[in-house]
Amino acid sequence: MLSIAFVPSIALLVAGVALAGYLLYSAISARSFITKVHDSSPIAVQFFAAVQQERQLTLTELATNGSVRPQLEQVRAKTDSTGAGQGQNLAGLYDQAPPRVQASINQTAANLAQLPEFRAKVDAGQVSLLDAYTFYNRILDTYTDGLLGVAEGTPDAKTAYLRATAMPLFVAADQMARSVALASGGIANGGLSDDEFNAFIATVGAYHAGFDNAVPEMIPSVAQQYNALKASPAWSTVTAVEASIIGGNHRTLPAGITPQQWQAATTQVAGALMNLYIQQSTNATNVEIDTGNRDLVTAIAAGAAAIILALIVTVIAWRLSTRLVRRLHRLREETLEMADTRLPELVGRVRNGEDVDLDTEMSLLDHGEDEIGQVADAFNKAQQTAVAAAVDEAKTREGTSKVFLNIAHRSQVLVHRQLKALDEAERKQEDPDQLDLLFKLDHLSTRARRNAENLIILGGERPGRQWRNPVALADLIRGATAETEDYARVNVGKMPAVAVNGPVVADLIHLLAELIDNATSFSPPQSRVEVWGDVVGRGVVLEIEDQGLGMEAEQIDELNSMLADPPDFSMMALSAEPRLGLFVVARLASRHGIAVTLRPSAYGGTRAIVLVRSELLTPVQLADEPEPSAVSAPVPPQAQAANHPSLPVRRPQAVPSAEETARHNGTLGAPAAESTQRVDLFRPAREQQPPAQPQREPQHQARQPQHQARSPQPSRPSQDTRTSRDTRSSQPPGPLSPDRPQLPRRRRQQNLAPQLRTDEVTYEEPTSYEPREDPDQARSRLASFQQGTRRARSTDPAATDFFGEHR
Repeated sequence: MLSIAFVPSIALLVAGVALAGYLLYSAISARSFITKVHDSSPIAVQFFAAVQQERQLTLTELATNGSVRPQLEQVRAKTDSTGAGQGQNLAGLYDQAPPRVQASINQTAANLAQLPEFRAKVDAGQVSLLDAYTFYNRILDTYTDGLLGVAEGTPDAKTAYLRATAMPLFVAADQMARSVALASGGIANGGLSDDEFNAFIATVGAYHAGFDNAVPEMIPSVAQQYNALKASPAWSTVTAVEASIIGGNHRTLPAGITPQQWQAATTQVAGALMNLYIQQSTNATNVEIDTGNRDLVTAIAAGAAAIILALIVTVIAWRLSTRLVRRLHRLREETLEMADTRLPELVGRVRNGEDVDLDTEMSLLDHGEDEIGQVADAFNKAQQTAVAAAVDEAKTREGTSKVFLNIAHRSQVLVHRQLKALDEAERKQEDPDQLDLLFKLDHLSTRARRNAENLIILGGERPGRQWRNPVALADLIRGATAETEDYARVNVGKMPAVAVNGPVVADLIHLLAELIDNATSFSPPQSRVEVWGDVVGRGVVLEIEDQGLGMEAEQIDELNSMLADPPDFSMMALSAEPRLGLFVVARLASRHGIAVTLRPSAYGGTRAIVLVRSELLTPVQLADEPEPSAVSAPVPPQAQAANHPSLPVRRPQAVPSAEETARHNGTLGAPAAESTQRVDLFRPAREQQPPAQPQREPQHQARQPQHQARSPQPSRPSQDTRTSRDTRSSQPPGPLSPDRPQLPRRRRQQNLAPQLRTDEVTYEEPTSYEPREDPDQARSRLASFQQGTRRARSTDPAATDFFGEHR
């Protein structure tokens, strides 16, 4: 704003200084030029008179063959001396002179440079009388043109007019001198030729007409001298000779006039006429000098006035602009305070569902009624419109969120009932093919439940699954793996012996399931997904690494920024490529302070690094028997081959949530609090021994003889392969019903043709089994074989596309 005021002010100041400088420079230059012209006038008159005399004597010399040589030499010397002085004066005038004067100065110097050569030709008799007359006339004409240029270049109109009126006197005086030169040469030569006679008549008529025409413009003193000159005897003598020559007697002078008398008369008249020009020109020069002095004073006064005026305008503009800037600064500060503090607080209260009275809560800006006040009023209207829009948006969002969550809860209830039904079907089904189909449906239902939980998380609420007690990290990882469709490709490495606090378990399972599902979905079907963990200084780090195509560095940086600071869901939904799965991960991680970072993998894929804070962990409970925290269920062979070599996939089982209980009982309980106490992860805490786990029926254990044979640890209950949000009891089921038929036992080579059987076949199950090879190798071969058969039987091997949902 200051620049808007200062730029014109400074421009005006500069313009004033420039104008003052220009006027001052012009006045000084004009005065200096006129002063130099005035100072060079005496020597210019002498030079002009010397050239006129040399012209007359040269013509006489040519007519008489050397009779006036002594006088001619003297005049030549005078011409040279005055010409040198005049050349110095003209050189001093050259830079300040108008273009026409500069051209005259150049031509005069060129003519004077030719003068010695021309004199030599005159002395040799190689020049005619008319040629000599023309040469000297050219010198004087060039000088006359310079005087006319001085008159034209005068800036003052009055001075220019006075100089213009003086020039006819100069021209007429020169014409009179030319006629005398022609007459002297013709009389000395015995008469004038026709050309010379015509030139004589023309010059005489020109100078008489010039003086007669200049009389009205003469200053009084010059006019008085001119009238006195015309009444003098010398003027009568000159006019008598001119009349005699014009009458035809151009060989001798008229009777009664001697050559000496005529010579004296012409010299007197020529000098008097030139003096008339000098007086008229001097008057013009004096007037011009006075005008130049006045212009100089005027320029100084005008320049000083312009500078003072510019300074005054600058000061006024500065004061007004600073006042305006202060008001604008105050408006800016109040507007920023409104935009950064009061308006966000008000909008936040509106979005939180508080009742806000806009008339009393909003503080309006008051800056008068001028233009700035009108701008403040516009800001007030914008503020009111923004708050009103926020109120409408909050109402719309609240309604949408309720509908959103209602649909999600309904879907969650249906999926829960579906999982319960599938679990019951799995327990009653004994056909392996049907069990495999049920397991597929189980996983699809688990994913549907996770999608419903995603909707709840995006709606701002917590999912219904919750845990009261800590869960071992290994169990939690296996539970998250079991929620993935391609769990058989997930290789879970060694996990640290730590447990996760109960309130964090559900969200961490969901978070890890999303990341593992991403890893399996965006990697080749035959590749493995590695999951491992370790204890670090700030907690436990979990790494999930796939062998897919990976992502660009810019995309990884963008996703890491989103994971570190999850944006608003509305902004995420409006983005060009919404990655809802990672957005849910970011929400869950932000809720518990878990750090999730994506890095390029050494295999070309992507590595997800999850850092769980120490405050969210607790030492694992060491016990002789595992705590009954999950419901047993049959586990497909794929899960057995994909995880621990001696244990099936197990997942922690959630207790009935407060929200779920509220749905059935009509009340809503508060979620379990999350522990924030820091624990020592390197020292496990031994607690009391839990009750022993009942053993399964023999027929169910017989389906997995290999696990029992190579597992030295006590028998553990098989875990469910999905993490369900259900209300099943956390106690394991009792013995199978006695009226239920026992599972059939598999007999080696029982279904082979008799020709294929060997004598060594025994149908009794050995009491002990000693494997001949490494159990891990056998497990890997069996797992690979099972995966191949599954892919061969599949009618749609393409992996589910989670591009728009997860990544």
